[in-house]
Amino acid sequence: MKKETKKKIQIMEILEEELRKHVLSLNLCSTLEKAALYTLELPGKRLRPTFLMTSALDFDVEEKIALRGAVAVEMMHTASLIHDDLPAIDNDDYRRGKPSNHVMFGEDTAIMAGDLLFVRALDICNELGDPSLSNAFSRTLIELVDGEMRDIAMSKANGKNDDIVKMYKKKTGALFAFAFSFGPRLKGKNVEKYEEAGYDFGISFQIFDDIADINSTFEEIGKTPHKDLKQHKSTLVQRIGVEESKKFADTLYRRVLENLKDSPKLLSEIKNVEDTVRRE
Repeated sequence: MKKETKKKIQIMEILEEELRKHVLSLNLCSTLEKAALYTLELPGKRLRPTFLMTSALDFDVEEKIALRGAVAVEMMHTASLIHDDLPAIDNDDYRRGKPSNHVMFGEDTAIMAGDLLFVRALDICNELGDPSLSNAFSRTLIELVDGEMRDIAMSKANGKNDDIVKMYKKKTGALFAFAFSFGPRLKGKNVEKYEEAGYDFGISFQIFDDIADINSTFEEIGKTPHKDLKQHKSTLVQRIGVEESKKFADTLYRRVLENLKDSPKLLSEIKNVEDTVRRE
């Protein structure tokens, strides 16, 4: 096993421990604790924390600080998944091949678990003591919630192409933008091109997720397929078709690579996960 690969595995093992520790340290009632940990510990790709820690490496940010940021970003992502699956929103009984949080613990507890992880994520980020980072993370949550609301609204009416892309940018791109810009932000560098790369990556990611919803099985994606069509959601794939959507996603992906050319480790990590993200 390569030294770099072994190191990455070790860091991800530490991340899993830290995720658990930052819930268990709160002295919660057992039901809320179990519900929060349930979805947080479901096996996943951990793309957002991986990208955040790689961005930190490119800018020589201390590993312990990067791990804190990684925990925060994964908690925020997990909270959004719990709420996304709720009957009032996407109404999906499965997540990552396992029963959704509300199926396991009830809708009321799932709402509380999501709320808890949102707040804990913000708390952990604030503990890093960088006002610029805290402000960016708070804006990320606002964008994520706004993006989700735009998605809900567009499930009830046909959205224009630009409106759909804007929804993707906020709902999916915001957390990637924060992760990509973590290193340069902490070092006081200009973050514009890193944020732009994160937004573009998120839009591309969401397009391929929508394609997977059409073409993949439950076993492949770990959640209910054909959900967008059943719920009459407006997606770019439905508006312009699979091939045109792929072309648009490819254009965004090339722009991501261009914007990250000065961040070799992050660029390499993105290329490593490309096949996983672009599930064709």
